[in-house]
Amino acid sequence: MTIQIPISAENEAKLREKARALGKDITSFILEVLEQKLSEAEASARGASDSGSDPIRLLQGLDPDVWKGIDPLEYQRREREGWD
Repeated sequence: MTIQIPISAENEAKLREKARALGKDITSFILEVLEQKLSEAEASARGASDSGSDPIRLLQGLDPDVWKGIDPLEYQRREREGWD
């Protein structure tokens, strides 16, 4: 099956760059990303009923770049300062 998805030149360049960095062709890379996201969505849907408001489960699927440059121990220390 072939699906055509219009994307911006900027996003295409990013995809090609990431694929190249991993030593993969763009088609294989995109298929892997799609499969990963589908698996995450399925896992999320299965766990939605038992995850409730669990803040850790709410982080599932966040782009890892969100955490770049953040020291996990320092982040944890700051979060715990508000506990009483």
